[in-house]
Amino acid sequence: MARVCLLPNRSVFQISGPEAKSFLQDLVTNNLDLVSPDKAIYTCLLTPQGKYLFDFFLVEKDGAYLVDCDRNAAPLLLKRLMFYKLRADVQLRDFSDSWSVGSVLDNEVLDAGAARAFSEGVLFQDPRLAALGARFLVPTEKVGEAIKGFSGSTIDAAEYERHRLLLGVPGHEDLQPDETFPMEANLDALNAIDFHKGCFVGQEVTSRTYRQGKVRKRMLPVTCDSPLPATGTAVMADDRQAGELLSSQGKIGLALVRLDRLDKPLTVDGLHIDTRFPGWLPRLVAGDAS
Repeated sequence: MARVCLLPNRSVFQISGPEAKSFLQDLVTNNLDLVSPDKAIYTCLLTPQGKYLFDFFLVEKDGAYLVDCDRNAAPLLLKRLMFYKLRADVQLRDFSDSWSVGSVLDNEVLDAGAARAFSEGVLFQDPRLAALGARFLVPTEKVGEAIKGFSGSTIDAAEYERHRLLLGVPGHEDLQPDETFPMEANLDALNAIDFHKGCFVGQEVTSRTYRQGKVRKRMLPVTCDSPLPATGTAVMADDRQAGELLSSQGKIGLALVRLDRLDKPLTVDGLHIDTRFPGWLPRLVAGDAS
């Protein structure tokens, strides 16, 4: 039985115009040739230095692109796209007040990113990971109809976030703009980067890191016998810092940790924690890029 929830922390906007595809292709980490009404992608916009700025989903509808992104980041992403737009024949329309985003867990698993029309919007399999289910973007007035389209129960966004943390998939709160490198956040393993598509903002640094295999830290799920402390708490390996706690929900969380210190017992605020490599992420050693 499906579990359906709305994601109020997400926002939708539209990118259209005859140059929309070429405009985005030169900016984002994934390949716009993959996007169609039948296929969605997950992608990022980086700094020129190859650090994370924004992550979002893209899917085509009626000849334009719909963007599913974090609600708090949406105004900044729109502003950044306007900065890059210059004279490109591209239009940006904010649908934040008129469209909603939802998730469907335990649904029929389709090919990664597979999309179709749904309740005057779109439904697509999460391109990151099959276990994350599907997502739907629909006009807010169609939300009730959309939810009734699934046989199952409704859940709240907190349950979805717990599911995401158990899978070890980073959310927006785990990705720190101007600080996080995409491969530290495992975005290479979550289908956010096409290393063969050609240029994008930050491509040189990202590709060099991938080729040279110099990823020394990764985001990993952590568990504890007690509720985890506040976000930003240092992860310690004996008396040396091994990373930091990024987000948590009760006794589970996500931390950015140094791979060369995983052979030692780890603690946060004096509490022992266990780390693991989720099944979708190959077990790595310090310096591995993939």
